[in-house]
Amino acid sequence: MHTGFFTIPRYILAERIAEVFPEKMNRVLFTIGGSMANEAALKIAMINRPDAHNFIALFGAYHGTSFLMTGATHMATYAYEKWLGPAQIAHHSYNFMRVPPPYYYRPYTEVSNPANADEVDNNALKALETQIKYGSTGPVCAMLMEPLQGSGGQLIFSKKYLQGVRDICTKYNIILIWDCIQTAFGRMGTWSASEYYGVTPDIMTVSKCIAAGFPLSAVIISDDIEGMKMNGMDLHTYGNNQLSQIVALKQMEVFKRDGIFENVKKVGRYLGDELVKIQKRYPVMGDIRAIGFHIGIEFVKDPATKEPDFEGCAKMRVVGFKNGIIFGDGGVCGGKNVLKIKPPLITTQKEADMILEKYLTCLAEVYGKN
Repeated sequence: MHTGFFTIPRYILAERIAEVFPEKMNRVLFTIGGSMANEAALKIAMINRPDAHNFIALFGAYHGTSFLMTGATHMATYAYEKWLGPAQIAHHSYNFMRVPPPYYYRPYTEVSNPANADEVDNNALKALETQIKYGSTGPVCAMLMEPLQGSGGQLIFSKKYLQGVRDICTKYNIILIWDCIQTAFGRMGTWSASEYYGVTPDIMTVSKCIAAGFPLSAVIISDDIEGMKMNGMDLHTYGNNQLSQIVALKQMEVFKRDGIFENVKKVGRYLGDELVKIQKRYPVMGDIRAIGFHIGIEFVKDPATKEPDFEGCAKMRVVGFKNGIIFGDGGVCGGKNVLKIKPPLITTQKEADMILEKYLTCLAEVYGKN
């Protein structure tokens, strides 16, 4: 069924999502894939701010590689100090401006005290407001951002920063869009990053975990803004996938029935704590950033200089495949030096110990026994 059909699973799932997402986030548009969800979110922003034409994204952003997303995405266009495939067409999406997010381990801006997270937050918020006031050729339509930056290095932001962005967008009448494709439906131990932080944007996009691997994504919007009309503006052949919607409904039931979110919090905290213990033996693990089953380890050659270790991180991933574990990677330091551990939401503590055992085996193979 395409998006134009009024089908029963569609409305039941929309109702269930509205029940568990923040107050006023009551309207849902279903589509296919994360890129398409983000494209639809920008269309909705343009409907609500017809006189504005610029968008804001963050350094290190990843929002997909569909046409308009080539302008929003940083990670797909520039990595390992070279411009990649989508960069060849990104100049047609020239109306995106990028601003630095707070990167507490290696701040984008100079700080007097690297350990002062408040200073890093304040610099990032100041850069955002300065860009809005002086760096745009007209009013800004929307800001598209991840509330936890995944491919850009597993950057975890503070509530202060996210609330500050919310306040600035409200002040300048900018639609705030959160790309929750990696964070929603359980990976943080909550339905959404909004629930975790207590901050609510105008629009949230979700995919990946929403339907247990079946193709489905959704755009969830506030009652305070105008939504998409069913007039063909966002029509997709498989945008109203009933099978995926029914899978999503059943998975939401299983989340509650089996206490999945509580498991993610408990086992995720255990994994994070154990990795900190391992870090004491392997200082090449420069920084560990973990919320639930959203875990990133930044590898460095020297913890004092924080020089990124791209080669070591890449070897860890390759060796992981050999030893029966799949790691992800990411990062924004001119390459990928952040190893990502993102296990299934049903991972038990016993299985977490298996993950840690395999991780240690990989560390010993790449960096020697310690």
